[in-house]
Amino acid sequence: MTDLHLHTCFSHDSEEDAENYILAARDRGITALGFSEHYDYDDYLNGEGVCALPDLEAYGKKLTELSQKYPDVKILKGIELGYSSDAVAHYKELLQSGKFDYSILSVHTVKGRGDCFFPRFYNGLSKKQAYGEYFKAVLESVRSDISFCIAGHIGYVVRYAPYEDKRVVYSEFAPLIDEILREIISRDKCLEINTSAKGTGAITIPDRALIERYLTLGGKNFSLGSDAHSAQRLTENFSAVKKLLLSLGVSYTCRFEEGRLVKENL
Repeated sequence: MTDLHLHTCFSHDSEEDAENYILAARDRGITALGFSEHYDYDDYLNGEGVCALPDLEAYGKKLTELSQKYPDVKILKGIELGYSSDAVAHYKELLQSGKFDYSILSVHTVKGRGDCFFPRFYNGLSKKQAYGEYFKAVLESVRSDISFCIAGHIGYVVRYAPYEDKRVVYSEFAPLIDEILREIISRDKCLEINTSAKGTGAITIPDRALIERYLTLGGKNFSLGSDAHSAQRLTENFSAVKKLLLSLGVSYTCRFEEGRLVKENL
């Protein structure tokens, strides 16, 4: 199972050196991993100025150097795109020219309300209203003509929500969630199982109910990501995810090499 959601000092919110992930992988017998640095053009367009864009030239050069230094570890070059409808044209151009192995399309910000990370996003909103706005943005993202590979951490909003019970109740958002999942399935994209779920009341984002619904609707392809911002969290909680997927009858997960989906047996 390849961890495809890793951040280093090329992302605005990490100070980790990419090489430390490689060393941790080698120590644990892990033979492949994928970096997916934040590219939050949505933040730039909103004028937030919080999420600096990465130096993509330096990022590519670093991974090339590490691939040459550690040929026993397959190093995959990804990018995590922060969705905004106004960023679509820019992202399409970026993906055509960036030579990435894969891309993760994530919703962090909702137009008019900002990033779900900040308390102000939730001001004046009930849990149902806040989550509803988020899921509407996710649906818009997966319907866009960005040629993404992976739909990232669907349920991100629960991480930072101020409500006593943060969990997503599927029945409250069933039509929206089903539309999102059907769109991912119809476009043959991967649903990410993200293990950065501490404090959410679940072990993954999305939670088990949404994973089960994805399978019921005919979904088959999952990618895994720890969303680590330090090497200590590489593949965090992957053993629990493997147990969960096997119990649901899933036999493989996915990674991408030069845009090509590769299945990995569990």
